[in-house]
Amino acid sequence: MRAVLALALKDVRLVLRDRPSAFFTFAFPLAIALFFGYVFGGTTAAPMRVVVACEDRSDAAARFLQAVADDASLDPLDVADRAAGEREVRAGRAAALVVVPDGFGAAADAAMRGGTARLEAVVDPSRRAEGAMLVGKLHEIAFDAVFAALAEPRWRPVEVSLAEVATGPGAGGFGISFMQGVAWALFGAVTAFASGFAEERERGTLVRLVTSPMRPWQMLLGKGLACAGTCMATQWLLLGTGAAFFGVAIARPAEALAATAANAFAFTGVMMVLAAAFRTQGAAHGAGRAVLLLLTMIGGGTVPLVFMPPFLQAASDASPFKWAVLAVEGATWRAWPMAELWLPLAVLSGIGVGGFVVGAFLLRRTVLAR
Repeated sequence: MRAVLALALKDVRLVLRDRPSAFFTFAFPLAIALFFGYVFGGTTAAPMRVVVACEDRSDAAARFLQAVADDASLDPLDVADRAAGEREVRAGRAAALVVVPDGFGAAADAAMRGGTARLEAVVDPSRRAEGAMLVGKLHEIAFDAVFAALAEPRWRPVEVSLAEVATGPGAGGFGISFMQGVAWALFGAVTAFASGFAEERERGTLVRLVTSPMRPWQMLLGKGLACAGTCMATQWLLLGTGAAFFGVAIARPAEALAATAANAFAFTGVMMVLAAAFRTQGAAHGAGRAVLLLLTMIGGGTVPLVFMPPFLQAASDASPFKWAVLAVEGATWRAWPMAELWLPLAVLSGIGVGGFVVGAFLLRRTVLAR
């Protein structure tokens, strides 16, 4: 184990001595997080995904629901009740919950005589701008579907109340953007170690390690520990900076530790695959960075997923960066319990195991074969 730790510390020192690698591993993700924190906005491309809970069984409510379903700017999904809808919003699977409360039909009849019918909207904290747009859209739909018979009403026949779904503290712009910074932190760490691995293979260092008393599995473990430790360090550097200076709250520390550990494991596996796939430092720098950049972009590291067309949103499931961001969001401002974090943690664990198996197999066929 002493040899494994010595190898891991050697690789970490090499990354820290390489100023460009150190910058893109530790400083660049923080710059990205700050940039998106200051300019972050919540507008979305149509259609907006909303969940609808109807507590009223009147004809007016039925006409309203049909109008929501027919509106091209909304993508509605019916849920059983308000609690189920809030779970969908809290999990990030919908931008908002629309509630048609009990008594809406009776209130709509009263509105014909000067009263007010009410709707409710509960929005994801990261989609505040969309929430304001949704309120206007609900006014428009309700008037067209329920009150079309009224000509130039002198009152507002529908009142839409807007609230945010309950989450942990720190759900503002920096709370969201620092999670994007985590993606870039992992990007920098993987790029640095994959490039260093390729450089050692190109220079023959790996051959000398293989011919040393160190076993091949010890060499792989040492390099994996170095990458995983760096991934953990840069993630917690971001989270710690955000918590200390920008109001980023770590709502569930145990879950945050599990999420960052799963991210470190998964992206160490990704590093192993890239290190085995590219034999020269130039290829690792160029092609490896291009592959990671593509995965980062479709995973929401540059353009938020909500801006993407539906086919790219579906394709983002293939990016480990999406699951990494989702895991740390769940452990911070989304305040997910461990029972709701199981899916991203399971996906990240699978990525890590697959990466280690594939990477070790490829390396064993080339450098590690004796």
